Amino acid sequence: MANKGHHVTAGLLAVDPNWRDSSGYETAESEYSTASLSESIREYRYENGRRYHAFKDGKYLMPNDEPEQERLDLLHHISLLLLDGKLARAPIGDDIQRILDIGTGTGIWAIDAAETYPSLQVIGTDLSPIQPSWDSFDLIHIRHLNGGIKDWGKLIKQSFDALKPGGWLDVAEYEMRLKSDDRTLRVESNLFRYYDLVNQAPDKLGQEFKVAASLDKFILNAGFDKVNHEEMKISLGTWAADKKQKDMGAFTLLVVEHGYESFGMAFFTRILGMEVPEAKELIAGAKKESRSKNIHS
Repeated sequence: MANKGHHVTAGLLAVDPNWRDSSGYETAESEYSTASLSESIREYRYENGRRYHAFKDGKYLMPNDEPEQERLDLLHHISLLLLDGKLARAPIGDDIQRILDIGTGTGIWAIDAAETYPSLQVIGTDLSPIQPSWDSFDLIHIRHLNGGIKDWGKLIKQSFDALKPGGWLDVAEYEMRLKSDDRTLRVESNLFRYYDLVNQAPDKLGQEFKVAASLDKFILNAGFDKVNHEEMKISLGTWAADKKQKDMGAFTLLVVEHGYESFGMAFFTRILGMEVPEAKELIAGAKKESRSKNIHS
């Protein structure tokens, strides 16, 4: 059960009048530069110069090579900035003893949790099947699984069943789309088109990529008593006046620049049928516009 909380909507972000295109990027990249696997997913497919899972004939569309692992670790750092250093919104105290981290990726969240709270038992699982004992976990953590889950309702219900009475489910998902408070992001731009197409690709596989707006419904339908829903903005780049947003924006830019090919090449060529030269041109255009001082998204 989750405690009832407040619903937070993000306000407008102010632009730093002293912002410059390159501000903060080099610093961020230079400073911050355990998964459970079954035998069936130790096989890989190579495509467009990247390594992907062969799991279920490549249904998981993101690479699993070293550049992607570095990108995932950067995402973890952004999440810590967003939550002011906290690992989760759910309280991790003396009454929390057993945690399940679903979709653990590189294992960085589970490792941080175990190091921060040595008395806890933290289990991380990724891709391979898991059948946890029901009523066995105090906290289940789910983060950044957009586009990788076919049935979110089933996942949330199984999480509910695996929690002890009074346990917590902590879910953090992002909307894979850009917005601009000052309307500097144009629909005809490569940047807008890139994210628009990225949102279309998983739908063709029956995988929900816009799940954030539906999480409340899934959680309540699963049997949870209450939901504490929060929405937060993260800027792309260092244009924001707020220091926290500026820091997150610098790392977010690094993440998306590492991720444009990770998402785009598989989504556009394998799923949407785009020719490789066209996909590369769109990706290059989106990457260039990400650093444009004329776009505040």
